[in-house]
Amino acid sequence: MTAESTAARRRPFIVLLVAAALVTLVWLVVVAVWREAPFGLTFDDAFYYFGIARNVAHGHGSTFDGIDPTNGYHPLWMLLSVPVYALGMDGTPAVRVLLAVQVLCYGAALALVGWIAAQAIDGWPRLTAKRPDATRASAWCTGVVALALVVVAADPFVVKVFVNGMESGIVVLLDAAVLAVGATWRGRLLGRGRAGARWSTGLLLAALVLARTDSVFLLGVMGVWALAEARARPRESLLPLTQLFALPAVALVAYLVSNQVMFGLLVQISGLTKKAPFTRDRLVWSVVALVLAGLVGWWGYRRSRTKLPRSRFGRVRAFLATTAWFASFCILQIAYYQVFQTQQWLWYYCSAAIYLVCLLVVGVADFVEAAVIEAPASSPARALIPVTAILLLPLVAGLVYEARLFADPDGHSIAVADRDAGTWIDRHLPRDAVLASWDAGAIGYYAHRPVINLDGVANSYAYYQASRNGTVGRFLTQRGIDGVVNLGTPVEGQDPEIVAFVRDELGAGAASRLVLRRAWPLTYTGTTTGAAGARSGTRHLAVFLYLLGTAGTGPS
Repeated sequence: MTAESTAARRRPFIVLLVAAALVTLVWLVVVAVWREAPFGLTFDDAFYYFGIARNVAHGHGSTFDGIDPTNGYHPLWMLLSVPVYALGMDGTPAVRVLLAVQVLCYGAALALVGWIAAQAIDGWPRLTAKRPDATRASAWCTGVVALALVVVAADPFVVKVFVNGMESGIVVLLDAAVLAVGATWRGRLLGRGRAGARWSTGLLLAALVLARTDSVFLLGVMGVWALAEARARPRESLLPLTQLFALPAVALVAYLVSNQVMFGLLVQISGLTKKAPFTRDRLVWSVVALVLAGLVGWWGYRRSRTKLPRSRFGRVRAFLATTAWFASFCILQIAYYQVFQTQQWLWYYCSAAIYLVCLLVVGVADFVEAAVIEAPASSPARALIPVTAILLLPLVAGLVYEARLFADPDGHSIAVADRDAGTWIDRHLPRDAVLASWDAGAIGYYAHRPVINLDGVANSYAYYQASRNGTVGRFLTQRGIDGVVNLGTPVEGQDPEIVAFVRDELGAGAASRLVLRRAWPLTYTGTTTGAAGARSGTRHLAVFLYLLGTAGTGPS
């Protein structure tokens, strides 16, 4: 291989690395400079991470409300969040730091996407064979691929899948690393790579299990793929199988055992709380998902065992074949949330999202190469104009649209109102006041008071049992509840949902003592679920603070 050909293979990666760095820099500036960034990017559940991390850092244990323990989180991102609070940071500045960490993780993941794409591009050999101006054509094609990466990766909707305060901020980097390993090994999990590389990949998989526990689906799919590969040489495959799967298996068992010892249940309380009831229809859909995942994996395994010719769209086919195990994992993961969970959130699908980004970038490389080859009489720039317009104009339009939504104050007004309510509670209510909320994240984080999470995702197993046994009122009474604070739809200045909850759970006497202490009205544009109703569009809402009796009735 000549120095010139080596440079030609490296050049696309350098350009794509610059593109990834540009996206990273832009979003670091957004997080650092824009005042509303911590509320525009995060979900309310992110503040459960932040609140628990703060309590762990201050020696209060794994608890959000400061009363009951909880394991309603994925452990790796929690562990990474604790040092920020141990160093003395708090409030919005701490959130900015953690979001900046996630932007850096996202940028590193984009660099790995660029590396995967550069490996697929492989110096544009078809251009070299078919065009006399191959160097110039390669530069133009690489530029369009890099531009596609920038436009897609900078889109606020895409960014919020990964940079949101949730565990997806670290999962995206680990997923991209696993995909990079898989693309390098070309689907040969046991037959390629040295022992050290397999041990390192096993460590990566162990981190991925702790980063998001539904990654056990990935372990299962990779395990089936590796066992299919091991059939040809079963004895020789025992050691590679051990190197690849021993560490993630140990990590999974250790996590389950520690859950049982510390919290009284093997799995996370958040997953248990959101579990959908088992029905025949759900069984049917789960079988459909298993069959589909199996077919995708079988196709990829068969195709990855044959030499794929360099042809039109050959890169996409090769990438799909050699990473079909990851596609199967995405199918199972999506089916799990769609079929067996009652809530659907954007960050659940971060693995599928980064896989689609990889496919898009590799697919653009195929498209632009075909366009230049099929127009030999045209200059590369002229040949690429129509295909660039077809590929990038919709992406640019999406970027502009999502940027406008992202910058709209009404799009994150709920989070700002929750912050304002929490700050007011911190300043005006007694230090021992105990509140409850369905959307307790930001309110509890800024209140620095016990705010019990009523939907149970960041609460204890005891609360889960109380919610199933109909004894939530007794649970709250035992913890000295002083009021309820939550987002709602105003009805003549009141929130009937909170009033009805107090009457049903705490009794008519408690409801008669209920006083609306303060409300924070807001205008919200977007989709709401839960207490505010499952609706989309622009709505007038408010965060209501109701107190029982005379609790916290001092001056505003």
